[in-house]
Amino acid sequence: MNRNTLLASLLVTLPMAMAAQTTHLVETGGSSLGPTLPYYSPNVLNIQLGDIVTWTNVSGTHNVNADQFFFPTNPEGFSSGTPSNQQWTFSHTFTVAGVYNYMCNTEGHSATQTGRIIVLDASAVPDLPAERPFTLSPTTATEHLFVGTGGRAVDHFEVLGLDGRQVAVHTGTHGPVAQLPVHSLPSGNYLLRIVEVHGKATTLRFSKH
Repeated sequence: MNRNTLLASLLVTLPMAMAAQTTHLVETGGSSLGPTLPYYSPNVLNIQLGDIVTWTNVSGTHNVNADQFFFPTNPEGFSSGTPSNQQWTFSHTFTVAGVYNYMCNTEGHSATQTGRIIVLDASAVPDLPAERPFTLSPTTATEHLFVGTGGRAVDHFEVLGLDGRQVAVHTGTHGPVAQLPVHSLPSGNYLLRIVEVHGKATTLRFSKH
């Protein structure tokens, strides 16, 4: 092999070696009944483009849901499927740089069981998404109302009648999504007052079917 051929070979193989994949492990477990509340550990990861994240369920009924329906700012969506109490594993390879939020879909778990993965491109640092408005889904709810917080810390949620009368109060969250029970509300139109930890309040309208 002459010198030029050797140099060309090195130029091809060196980037491939630098781009070798790393697998990051996340444990899922816990229960809303205690003694350990639902969790992902670690719940925040900084990884490189092309890396793999593998979640392993060690206890409880859990899943991994990063669907863009719940997290519209995710560069792409993925999910492990419906929550399961088996000792399952789920892996995802991240091929698009950006910030990914995810949660467990089991009822009540999103209060403590959320995660974030920041995928960096070695050739460019992605911009973090700008603060997004609060979102409600569905706007006509039956059992639960999902509140997208845009990553802001919420102190509490107040459900109000259209006359301003307080109907219910729910504990806040520091996670990206809050799941509020509305099944006991009579059918009709309501206001949801979202109070952040620093006192700022936002009011949105929703309907109960």
